Amino acid sequence: MLKLCRLNLLTFTLAAVFSVSAVNASELKASSEADPLFSTDSVLNITIDAPLREMARDRSDEPEYRPGTLGFVDADGVTQQVEIKVRPRGKSRRDRTVCSFPPLRLNFKPKQVEGTVFENQNILKLVTHCKSSEKFQNYVLKEYLSYRMFNLLSDTSFRVRLLKVTYTDSERDAKPYERFGFVIEHKKRLAERLGAEAVEPVSIESSELDPHQASVAELFQYLISNTDYSFIAAPPGDTCCHNSILLQGPQGSFLPVPYDFDRTGLVSPPNALPDENLGQRTVRERLYRGFCRPPEYLNEAIAQTIAMRTQFEALFSEQTGLADGERRKALKYLDSYYKTVEDPSRRERALKCRGLM
Repeated sequence: MLKLCRLNLLTFTLAAVFSVSAVNASELKASSEADPLFSTDSVLNITIDAPLREMARDRSDEPEYRPGTLGFVDADGVTQQVEIKVRPRGKSRRDRTVCSFPPLRLNFKPKQVEGTVFENQNILKLVTHCKSSEKFQNYVLKEYLSYRMFNLLSDTSFRVRLLKVTYTDSERDAKPYERFGFVIEHKKRLAERLGAEAVEPVSIESSELDPHQASVAELFQYLISNTDYSFIAAPPGDTCCHNSILLQGPQGSFLPVPYDFDRTGLVSPPNALPDENLGQRTVRERLYRGFCRPPEYLNEAIAQTIAMRTQFEALFSEQTGLADGERRKALKYLDSYYKTVEDPSRRERALKCRGLM
């Protein structure tokens, strides 16, 4: 049952935004700094040598790891080579009718990367190009920037690091090629960084979600136009949640952390199809799926996005490698969000919450 969230139409001030955010942002306390890999936003150049064609052709339900090497230049300017194991991952992107190259999972030997930029890393998800053409680089970059946007709204978020990857096929005499990709902080490292625990219940009630974190995350999904997620349940036979994880802090409430933004309206790749069950005509048609709770939480989340507008726009304006046309398209799409939330009547019509308070 849908119930209209009555928004407080008072003017938002930056002082109110940050004072409330400091109190309600999370019950968590950061226990450590980010790992070296995620302590900077500079592009990291690496090489991956592995049986790439074999992995691209592996469509099995449980793909096997294959041996490979990963190369990078360390802080002293010395080229390092470490042994890794690599396997394809994901579901929709491993469909050959969708993508010609799969996302990858990198498995490190922790002792081998001690004292390097990959220190503390064991398993990393690598988001790769879906197809080899240059236009698919834009989708990688826009998904990467989506993670960066959520970083600005909440520290309870996955850190990411942009890579320029040179790929060589260890089983073929093929020409190396270079593409953008990015790695995502492992959920265990995220939990340790925040002094929390990553948990996997079968499902939870919406009332068990941390109201501030959930409101920020739900509004962010609306901002980028993502409906392919759940913070309280998972598909049958799986544990919670869908395209998100739950962290649990000392007070027991669950903090949702979203991920997987590749099929959103902001990124808008060719394979992104609308959810007909939700009445969407295209993935760029925004639909708010937040749960009902006291209106101050949504008001605070809106205020945070308004406060971050300049920084959001700077991410896209300054991103190297993003085509000018895609840059303008993304900025225009962000602008359409602000035209909605900054207009009281449009905001009230658009942000209809789910369930009863």
